Amino acid sequence: MANVVVLEPWYQGSHRSWVKGWRSHSNHSIRLIDGTDAGWRRSLVTAPTRFAEAINDAAKPIDALVASTPIDLASVLGLIDRSTYRPPTLLYMHESQIGYPPGPKGGRPYRAMVNDLNSIMSADKVAVATQYHADLLRKGMPTFAEELVPGSGRKVQSKLEALHVLPVGIEVSGLSPASVSGPTRVLWNHRWSHDKNPGEFVHAMTLLAAEGYEFSLYALGEVERAGEKAHRRMTEQLSDRVLISGTQNRDTYRQILCNSDLVVSTAHHEFFGVAIAEAIAAGARPLIPDRLSYPEIVPREFSSEYLYSGPFDEALRATLSKSRDDLHINRRRTRECISAFAWEALAPKYDSLLDGLLADAS
Repeated sequence: MANVVVLEPWYQGSHRSWVKGWRSHSNHSIRLIDGTDAGWRRSLVTAPTRFAEAINDAAKPIDALVASTPIDLASVLGLIDRSTYRPPTLLYMHESQIGYPPGPKGGRPYRAMVNDLNSIMSADKVAVATQYHADLLRKGMPTFAEELVPGSGRKVQSKLEALHVLPVGIEVSGLSPASVSGPTRVLWNHRWSHDKNPGEFVHAMTLLAAEGYEFSLYALGEVERAGEKAHRRMTEQLSDRVLISGTQNRDTYRQILCNSDLVVSTAHHEFFGVAIAEAIAAGARPLIPDRLSYPEIVPREFSSEYLYSGPFDEALRATLSKSRDDLHINRRRTRECISAFAWEALAPKYDSLLDGLLADAS
């Protein structure tokens, strides 16, 4: 059993679930060092000093570090005292700025991209959750590095050839479909932010409501500034359809997943899709874009049914025309496939990657 320390600058939401899930199913001893709770921007700035001090002051030797993005890993390692043993390090990239859609104000997140680049080059091993993310990094990061320092692109490319694809685990115990009646229950369980494209979601729901389609809504997720307009339109025009809205505690959230018939997305950005995977595990049928990481989390045999390429309202119109029985005709098989992302299945793969890291360092 190795003594493993996870460095997590943003111990919230899916990142919190990731740490807890792995720790509860791992054969190794996993300890967490998290960032401050004074907002994510401040947390990312102060994390390197905070993490280095914790490593320097560790009561017992650390066998391996796992650094979770977004993190400035190069600064963390540079701040460790020279008298302190530097453990072998795995960088787990939940996200990166390569391929991230521009914000409402446009521009490239230059500083964050440099952090990602330096973290990749500082780590002994690097893992991402999907092949989609791996392909993005291999395509974009060497070019970015070459723009910064001519001649460095090949080194980055060589490092990324050894990239590991290791999905995010989900907790499936306690998730099973509830018996519900009435109109189809549609679930939105994403942040209301520009990268999740809530405007298209609300437009489609409003349009189909006007056309007379029967449905009710679970409109969950934190409302960020970029999503306020779409959220306000929903509350004004679809208030009679909304069953529950806003962020919920864990137990309530998981019960809502079990009560949902259809989970949807209109995202422009997704490196994995924990929210969708959990909803599928609970029995919801997915209706998600045929892009980003989404094709990797649905069974290939049902791709044509669950993934859409055209306008969301057209795909939704066809789906809402189905009876509840027809909607869930492939539910059992779909849930069987999503069980591949259960922590019981994935934790041994995480542990195996750590075992290899330790073996290389010995």
